[in-house]
Amino acid sequence: MTPRDIIEKNIKFQNPERIGLRFNALGVSDVHRIYVQHPGNVANDSSGEISMAKKRKYPDNIDEWGCKWENVSGVEESDMGQVLDPPIKHIDQAQDYPFPDPYDPKHFPRIEETLALSGEKFVQLNSPFCLFERLHFLRGFEDSLCDLALEPEKSAKLLDAIIGFQIGIAEMAGRLGGSRIHCFDTTDDWGTQAGMFISPKMWRQAFKPRYKKLIDTVHDNGMYFRFHSDGKINPILEDLVEIGVDILNIHQPLLIGFDEIREKLRGKVCLEVSVDIQATLPYGIKEDITNQVKKIIDNCCTPAGGLIGVEYRRGKAVGISQQALEYELAAFQKFGSL
Repeated sequence: MTPRDIIEKNIKFQNPERIGLRFNALGVSDVHRIYVQHPGNVANDSSGEISMAKKRKYPDNIDEWGCKWENVSGVEESDMGQVLDPPIKHIDQAQDYPFPDPYDPKHFPRIEETLALSGEKFVQLNSPFCLFERLHFLRGFEDSLCDLALEPEKSAKLLDAIIGFQIGIAEMAGRLGGSRIHCFDTTDDWGTQAGMFISPKMWRQAFKPRYKKLIDTVHDNGMYFRFHSDGKINPILEDLVEIGVDILNIHQPLLIGFDEIREKLRGKVCLEVSVDIQATLPYGIKEDITNQVKKIIDNCCTPAGGLIGVEYRRGKAVGISQQALEYELAAFQKFGSL
């Protein structure tokens, strides 16, 4: 089986020979990841070297949404930074705000060359900060929550503009990729250590239908949909399955709980899971990492597949060593045959 076959058969529960693997930092991956680019980077580059690699540096640190990014840790390779001065100061300003154009081809520079590098791997396009994250980057976290509660109609218009951007990116990926981009990958962190940022009821009213619209567009353009969300998002796990998420990334399996994962997710969605990035990996204990990999396989994978073992890309930010990642990968490789 090719690497693409491995991933697709795990997604479809079609009896792959092993689980999928995505440990790009260690040079072992069935997945070739490409990234939607900031048009300003392309316009200002004279080297001719820009392709769809990961590049989160923006001219003057301002992205195409007008959000100014600052790296407060001083460790660029481990921290993507944060928006410290959201540009939309009042929800009424959103009506005339200059939103970026998702159909700008500069989001996909040198796409033919980029796709040619994928070989027989499963190609995954990353378009980050799907809806909630972009909302609070634009408005600020507390103001976003207040808008949702106190100005639901105005907040809805802003949400529609944000999800419209992602829908446009998905349509461009389908148009330019010509079936060679296999997966649309995006993110929205929804949970704290104890629960969700908003009530499940509000999430279902304001966010669920918009995610569904994006997922339907992704599927209509011949791609799978991968979603990442950190935190204790237990109340919406079944909702994510219902709206058509194909791959669900989980970095904190102990926080969600293996019983919940087994009951609500196993066999219903392909799970992309790492050893817990807070409770286990930072300590680097080989026996604990190996035992948890076994538990992941037992609770997240079916005999017909449905699992991708994955690294945590920003390990330095939370104290994860390369040796710990090597222990994790070795265990997935040893126990991941199906």
